Amino acid sequence: MKLQLRSAESRGDIMRCRQLIAEVYNRDYDVVFSEDRYDLEAKVEPWPHRYLMGLCAGELVAACGLYMHDTYVERFGQVTDRDLRCVLESADVASEYDVTCRREFTKMSVRHDWRGRGIAPWLTGAAHSRHFTEVDTDRGVMVFCAKLSIIDNIFHRAGLRTRTIKEFPFYKVHELYRSPSDPMESRMIIPKLDIPGRWYELALPGEYELERLPRP
Repeated sequence: MKLQLRSAESRGDIMRCRQLIAEVYNRDYDVVFSEDRYDLEAKVEPWPHRYLMGLCAGELVAACGLYMHDTYVERFGQVTDRDLRCVLESADVASEYDVTCRREFTKMSVRHDWRGRGIAPWLTGAAHSRHFTEVDTDRGVMVFCAKLSIIDNIFHRAGLRTRTIKEFPFYKVHELYRSPSDPMESRMIIPKLDIPGRWYELALPGEYELERLPRP
């Protein structure tokens, strides 16, 4: 199966991505989205700033987003610039990156009738292409938050290395997502150390054969 990847540039493409993400998050987690407000206790989340589309024969089957600023981990995860610097210092690359320039991968959504085909880990890897994130233009870093099972089954399955920042606080918006046995964490991905070249240099837009990635 071939998957066509491209950034959502037109208003129509952005709305297609938002509709898919909203359907998945509302059905699975009772979450809604807003342009101008957020309230995690009322299950209202902010829309991503940028979207990557996964299409099969022109049909949108998956989408994910990127926060370009005001990231979820800093707004709600209590992650500070100092926390991020500590992770970079432990990797001995603090001088090579600017923690004030961060991108956050978010809202991976696969249509329910297209699940079970390995799309989520593949699209997650592809979404870390520098052509989508532009982290190479300003020494930016990648961050995200997710529950541990998602980190293992999607991020690590894609071959991405992830570095723990801290545990994510509990909010009502995540009551159908996380659990005491499967908590959430905020994590960092250092682009040139943690993103395999196949993803970091992946050309976008492009069409690629979807391969099943092995479980770690």
